[in-house]
Amino acid sequence: MGRLQSVAVMDCQRTIGEQSSIERRYFISSLPARTAQRIAMAVRKHWRVENELHWSLDVCFNEDQSRARIKNAAENLSRVRRIA
Repeated sequence: MGRLQSVAVMDCQRTIGEQSSIERRYFISSLPARTAQRIAMAVRKHWRVENELHWSLDVCFNEDQSRARIKNAAENLSRVRRIA
């Protein structure tokens, strides 16, 4: 694991229909602080993967509606969905 090299702050704007909001996010990174563009690209890539995965789990597998609650059922089903 790399050592902490920088802390980044990003203001992220989100627009849904005519409603806009701005959220401030903080990130820690092993990238040097002088590489702001690389840090921004890494953050965008992370959120792109995160959003695509969650969209797929929600839309294709209807994961948010899952009612598996017995023992390890929820975790096991979650793992199977991610593999699929």
